[in-house]
Amino acid sequence: MIRALALLVAVAVPVMGPASAQDPAAARRAAEAERAAAIRAAEQAQEAATQEARLAAERVAGAARVQQAEREAEDATERVEAARRGAEEARAEQQRLAAEIAPLIPMLMRIATQPAPLLLAAPLSPEEVMLSLGAIRMTLREAREKAALLRESEARATREAVVLMREQRRLAQARAQAEQASVALDAQLIAARQVLAERNAAERQAASRAEAAVRRARSLEEALARLEREQAEEARREAEEAKREAERARQRAAATATAAATSRPVPQPAPRATAEPASGMPVAGQLIREFNAPGEGGPARGLTFAAQPGARVTAPCGGSVAFAAPFRSYGRMVILDCGGGQHLVLAGMDRLDVSGGQRVRAGEPVGVLPGTNRPTLYVELRRRGEAVDPRPWLRAGA
Repeated sequence: MIRALALLVAVAVPVMGPASAQDPAAARRAAEAERAAAIRAAEQAQEAATQEARLAAERVAGAARVQQAEREAEDATERVEAARRGAEEARAEQQRLAAEIAPLIPMLMRIATQPAPLLLAAPLSPEEVMLSLGAIRMTLREAREKAALLRESEARATREAVVLMREQRRLAQARAQAEQASVALDAQLIAARQVLAERNAAERQAASRAEAAVRRARSLEEALARLEREQAEEARREAEEAKREAERARQRAAATATAAATSRPVPQPAPRATAEPASGMPVAGQLIREFNAPGEGGPARGLTFAAQPGARVTAPCGGSVAFAAPFRSYGRMVILDCGGGQHLVLAGMDRLDVSGGQRVRAGEPVGVLPGTNRPTLYVELRRRGEAVDPRPWLRAGA
């Protein structure tokens, strides 16, 4: 959009024709009028760029709030699981001790109420009676110790149950906060889509060509190779068009130098955004498969994270969206062109919040994971076509 307005500024400077040569005053007035229109267009471009930057900053901040709430929910989930394991272990210990004591209870109750008749009725010598009394005392001592352990186990089970309930309440609160932050972020994304719907046709066409090239691929590796070729061709086309436009602008400027000599300068539109460094992890979750980890399809070429249901995914880098659509078994997938020959793949989303050709800042939301239990996000980083471990790059921006 900004580049289109910049071209509009250049085109707005008129070429003087025969009528202008016959009427210098009219030519100057026409030149001033069109130059004023160019100034207004450039000012509008600056306002649009300022608005877009403000909205992007709001989306980054909103996504950060959502991911912070999701990290708290993730921590609460781990605490709930730990509390549940503790409660289960306490109950298992309680059941084991109860099972060990159960066979002794009838005999111990009878010995405790009538110890003398049992020993007197038996045809035992005094020495054997003494030995029997010693055995009874040992049995009673063992029973008392196990009973004490059982009481401790029961108390522990009660405490663990209380902890589990408390952590479950905290998890519910964390998820509610994440949901509230997510609703606010969705409102920001709706506003952003209205602005992005006005981007120029050239960017949409370039994005469509890139997406078509990716869709024809049979694998992710082939898709990225096709994408790089398409981007190289697009860069060549843009360079040629810029060269032709620069020559046309030079000719127009030379033809109207006299008429524009007394005019105030035209504000220049803001330059196109450049790629930003990595900003951190794309999702608040737990790493469950590392780069180069073995698997059925061979070593992993990326990282896999498990996260909360419906977790937000953000752009770890600033740049342009080279691809945003479903792709084979990867689900909904985004490929970010992070600059410097780097492409980042984010796959496994249930919803996409960006589209092909869109420029994003580091930290902006790009999509949402499925609402299923422990959904996963696949992250792959390519440098000049080669898969590399994304962790050092991501941690550098954390």
